[in-house]
Amino acid sequence: MMTITSCSKDSDKLDVDMNSFNTDPEGNSEVDQWLMSELTDPFNIEVIYRFDRNLTDVSKDIAPVAIDKVKPMMEAVLNLYLKPYQKVAGNKFIKTLAPKQYLLYGSVSYNTNGSVTLGTADGGRKVTLYGVNSFNAATVEGDNGVRRKLRTIHHEFTHILNQNVPIPSDFEAVTKGDYYADWTNSSNTDAVAKSLGFVSRYARGQYTEDFAEMTAHLLVEGQVWFDNYVVSAPISAQQKLRKKEEIVVRYFKDAFDVDFRVLQTEVQNAFKTLYSAKDPADLTQTLANWINTNKVATITYTPGANYLTTYGSSSTFKTLMDNVQAAYVKQNPGYSTGKVTYFQLNFTDATNVAVRLGFTISPTSTTYIAEYYFQVINNPVNGEVQFVKSTNSSGAMANGYGIYLLQGFEGYVLPYLTNRIFVANWIPSGIGSTDPLYRTYGGFYEKGVTANYFYGPLTLK
Repeated sequence: MMTITSCSKDSDKLDVDMNSFNTDPEGNSEVDQWLMSELTDPFNIEVIYRFDRNLTDVSKDIAPVAIDKVKPMMEAVLNLYLKPYQKVAGNKFIKTLAPKQYLLYGSVSYNTNGSVTLGTADGGRKVTLYGVNSFNAATVEGDNGVRRKLRTIHHEFTHILNQNVPIPSDFEAVTKGDYYADWTNSSNTDAVAKSLGFVSRYARGQYTEDFAEMTAHLLVEGQVWFDNYVVSAPISAQQKLRKKEEIVVRYFKDAFDVDFRVLQTEVQNAFKTLYSAKDPADLTQTLANWINTNKVATITYTPGANYLTTYGSSSTFKTLMDNVQAAYVKQNPGYSTGKVTYFQLNFTDATNVAVRLGFTISPTSTTYIAEYYFQVINNPVNGEVQFVKSTNSSGAMANGYGIYLLQGFEGYVLPYLTNRIFVANWIPSGIGSTDPLYRTYGGFYEKGVTANYFYGPLTLK
């Protein structure tokens, strides 16, 4: 048995005002007025945020932008892109070359290979920004922070610049054999891209993306970040990254007469003053990196020196030196008044060091040098250092005077250095970064045992 019911047209309300479901502000809203006064009037830039499905790829599901995200997003564009270029490159440059239309969408645009599109630049006239709803102007770092969004802005504007003046041919040649169109492939990890001389995985896709990524990272992440990135890369990759950096800087000067370093400083100043951004710790100014770049000549520990009284010393290392002294006298009974006068690391290059023990045969005699050869394994990122016994170029384990302190060296110094992982640091901690003596002393403490350390004044090459 079937019952069929019908609706009465008289009782149903078929007249529905769909305007009440439209969340976009109508007419000349506060947001519209701000966009007009800050972007349209001074830069002739139109910002489209009201949802229009036909202005992006209709085959993809894209969400509209939330109204409360429009102004913060475009404030960041204004403060961290338009104004720095305006100040450094001039009004004519930025008003001529800046895209005249910004199109904002709330969600990212998902691609079939699993990646997402955060922005596009079309014909040098329009920039489309996706994922604006996740933008957090109160956060500098992270996927939704200010830096990440501004990298997209500067990346896309670099493409526009390249459409006006082509990328120099020598840029592609730096890593030409390593570009990989399938850059999202799991084999192209961040570490692999870095080891090949790329500033990001995406940079490996093709040389045009590589150039835009280099420019955006230098401007938005800053020089300290980039220097740290280079320092932590393999030597071969460091050379490639520095070459690309040099080409980017030269390109801006040759193509547009823009001082890239001044522009970079202006962008970074805006990040710091307006968004409270901070530079990361500068790895290039660590003792480990100074050693790694062959900048350090010697670090000398002198028993009984005044600096040890002033700043303190390690009882463990003092005991070691006392034991070396006792072993020296025992091995050489004819030199009972002789003294071990210093312990020194003499860095012959970035990976080799001679451990020197100065000694005399009497209180008034000449100081001789017993020298023993080690390899240095140095991690400039975390400062960890290992010493491995080796030979010098002649195949010797030590110099001729090394025999006089051999018992003390083999019994105490050798196991002390080779059985531990050390951390290179600006020791003593009592010399702060504002002290004129900062970075004039340096040394090593045992990893996990900060009370075990040695240090002394250093000399540079």
